[in-house]
Amino acid sequence: MSKLRRVTVSTGSRLHFGLLTHRPNSGREFGGVGVMIDSPGWTITAAVANDDSNADSDRIVVADSAATACPETEARVVRIVERFRQIPDANVPALNVNVTSAIPSHRGLGSGTQLALATARAINDCLGRGRTSASELAELTGRGLRSAVGTWGFESGGLIVDGGKLGSESVGSMAARQEFPSDWRFLLISPQSFNGLSGDDEVTAFRELPGMPQETTGALSRLIVMEILPAVQNLNFNRAAAGLGEYGNLAGEYFAPAQGGVFIDPRMRDFSRLLAEHGIEGFAQTSWGPTCAALCRNDNMANQAADVIQSLSGSGDYQCTIARPLNSGATIEVAEAFDA
Repeated sequence: MSKLRRVTVSTGSRLHFGLLTHRPNSGREFGGVGVMIDSPGWTITAAVANDDSNADSDRIVVADSAATACPETEARVVRIVERFRQIPDANVPALNVNVTSAIPSHRGLGSGTQLALATARAINDCLGRGRTSASELAELTGRGLRSAVGTWGFESGGLIVDGGKLGSESVGSMAARQEFPSDWRFLLISPQSFNGLSGDDEVTAFRELPGMPQETTGALSRLIVMEILPAVQNLNFNRAAAGLGEYGNLAGEYFAPAQGGVFIDPRMRDFSRLLAEHGIEGFAQTSWGPTCAALCRNDNMANQAADVIQSLSGSGDYQCTIARPLNSGATIEVAEAFDA
């Protein structure tokens, strides 16, 4: 009789404030900067099926709330299980996988990467395959094709600087990782009526965009190295917020031809200006949006910012939530589940 393990993995979400380069003449591709936040997140449990649970086939259960937030959840979990079965000599038995909470898809929060890595980590560990790095899990599940912020954030949390990748690399390099001040907050502002670019639309956008000018890459790099990183390290909120806002605008200007403006949702420019009038300057879109994040000094500032947005006429379509920075990687809980 051997003990089988039940493994539960819980994640946060990823904010990504824009790539450092695209289609350069030489050197590294993509890169960027982002930060992990505590919610929303995935919670996924995996275990080897026992004799009492239809052990000849996998059993994947997705909670209604998770399926609503990310309708593709079950299909994506199935594909990840299949990838494990394609590993030579893996001999993967029937599995039980339960998904109880989710990150909404296509909102700019890194839902796909966190789902893939959480599912892969849970399966890998319940099978007792030994410790596997986040970059190896990303390669196994086909994530990290462009951004690696979510991959490294899954492993360590915090503020992540992705140094981009060479053509021979599957996942970008983590150039820097910095603890994010625990009392700072992000106000997430997200329209509920449409999504950001994804899938074929995202592929088309990257294909049709011209190469990012070297001057833009240089300016973005300067903002990371000379403004954002030292400001976060020295707890200088005003400099961090100003640097983040400038970075988001500069990156958004490059992507404007693909998304119709600095922000994919044109109302976000008005929100940004209005919040700046109230002293809140760290405003940037995350990934392809439509969610934007406003950096706030504390809960009081975040609540005040939310009140400003929600007081506007016609802002009923916008959901405002306050998120805390997440300075640790995904949580992994292992339990001895049952005898086999």
